[in-house]
Amino acid sequence: MFAAIMIRGSRDSPQDHASGEDLLGALTPYAPADVSGIWQNDRALIAQARHHNTPESLHEKAPEVCRETGRVIASWVRLDNRTALCAALGLEPRPGLTDPQIILAAHRQWGADCAARLEGDFSFVIYDPVRDEAYCARDAIGAKPFYYFVTESLLVAATSVAAIRAVKGLNLTPDLQWTALFAVRINLADRQSAYTEVKKLPAAHDLMVRVEGAPAPREYFQFDLVASHATEREQKWVDAYRAAFDDAVDARARTAFLIGAESSAGLDSSSVVATLVDRLPHARDDFHCFGMAMFEDEPELLLATAAMHDIRHTHILLRPRIAPTGDSFTRALKAIGHPPEHEQMLQVQPFLEQCRSLGIRSLLSGYGGDEVVTSFARTLTTELWHRHAYGAVFDELPGSPVRRLAEFGKLLLKGPPDPRATRDHGMTQLLEQGCLNQEFLRDSGLLEQVQRWLTPEHPDNTLNVLAASGAGFRHGRAARLESEANYAATFGIEYRYPMFDRALIQQFFATPSIEKRRRDMGRYLHRRAMQGRLPDRILWQKTKWMGQKLNGSTNLEPHQPVRFEELPSILQLILDRSFFEQAQKAQIDAPDEATQSAVRRALFFFHIRQIAEWARG
Repeated sequence: MFAAIMIRGSRDSPQDHASGEDLLGALTPYAPADVSGIWQNDRALIAQARHHNTPESLHEKAPEVCRETGRVIASWVRLDNRTALCAALGLEPRPGLTDPQIILAAHRQWGADCAARLEGDFSFVIYDPVRDEAYCARDAIGAKPFYYFVTESLLVAATSVAAIRAVKGLNLTPDLQWTALFAVRINLADRQSAYTEVKKLPAAHDLMVRVEGAPAPREYFQFDLVASHATEREQKWVDAYRAAFDDAVDARARTAFLIGAESSAGLDSSSVVATLVDRLPHARDDFHCFGMAMFEDEPELLLATAAMHDIRHTHILLRPRIAPTGDSFTRALKAIGHPPEHEQMLQVQPFLEQCRSLGIRSLLSGYGGDEVVTSFARTLTTELWHRHAYGAVFDELPGSPVRRLAEFGKLLLKGPPDPRATRDHGMTQLLEQGCLNQEFLRDSGLLEQVQRWLTPEHPDNTLNVLAASGAGFRHGRAARLESEANYAATFGIEYRYPMFDRALIQQFFATPSIEKRRRDMGRYLHRRAMQGRLPDRILWQKTKWMGQKLNGSTNLEPHQPVRFEELPSILQLILDRSFFEQAQKAQIDAPDEATQSAVRRALFFFHIRQIAEWARG
């Protein structure tokens, strides 16, 4: 983690705004890191804190200084292509060569083009004291957070909003649109933070900040969405995908400490566990898996994968408290600087505490599969139709030959539906049917913004385009990745996401669409690649159904009623009083109702409590 202050058009010194100790305290609010340090002159102040993880990180300095140029780098990084970078840069890949040193060499060689050549999870700022400029970058997926505040006189960059809040004189304002989106659980703001003046550097973007000029993020990478067309399946695509998946897991198994894995008993996390177990950097007896069980079938499925691979330690949390407040929320608020944009992380505190006690510093997650590489590819027949592959369309329609003939007849008469028109608009319904003030929604343009996120304009409707432009992948991933990174760091733990590996995603996009679905069986490419690794019940389950809820109810924290006029002013500005009071009455009258609308209502009030505590802090 890091925080940096650079003076631009001002006679101030960076120390007028914060001390290095203030920044380090905000970066590590619960325990000191393994290594931390401060670099400063009269133009810049840089603080960094680092938890050891990879073998090379044991040699890192915080910050690192380039011997040749004097440039200073503060980073949060794990490079996955060290060998290739060393070969290209003429460096000896010795154990003591750290990832930040490689990035400094890459920046020295390629300048602002260096970020596109880096594989792995990273965010960093490089300050050049000779040119008095800062180069900032964030990895292609956004696994590591990067926030910044910039004016004509000042740049503040950090891996958490909490660190930016530690800087004096910024006069930060809670952002109304961010707050409204958070209240209704639409966490798609991938450029805007909880404060109007603080921005997020989006994934696959860099930022050059000089003393003069208006800095603007620049996109340095886009996925290639062009794939060859085919109407028959070939084993070579399964083999290529499996190799990329194995490489993704292997890269994230590199650590000098123990490694663990989350498991939901679903296809994605089970695939990660089953692949990781043969790539552990330590004895299998020291490998631990962690899962939460909300539904009846989950415990059995969690243990099925463990039994198949002789995993002896599987920790299952039964019916975890949904939307908990208390210590977990307070910890998140202090670490992140605002309410966490993904509430699931508040449920895993018992696991993170157990990981810390066991000496586990890396936790692999299956998050990210649904967004791209294990998406269900439901619009395969639509793409085939537009490619005039009518024989393949008939063959891929589900059901008996008679049913397929009937469906094909409907396609001849009406054509396939527009896949963008049939996308889930549940998010816009949350805005329209929630407790938000309709005047605020209209004047802020928030409803239109959400609709643009959900249905971006693009001339093609291929599976690749639909996956890459999906709101969950394109916009929504940032919220969870940022929150989990900062929250887990308070326990000295790093989340890693094989499903979000850039090379794996690119391999998926390069694969013909016909490989990704077979009639009514989605996730078909990934399932075939994982044959022999997973129990068939997990591998070939068509849906995510895992039985009824345990004990038949949702384990939600009880609602504490609050009068509208007692809410912080920011909530009174965005909420409709009448709608709020009606929803609160329904919540009080039926606190244990387990319908989908009741759960949404309960989670809404949980978010309202979070906003209120944040606003009053």
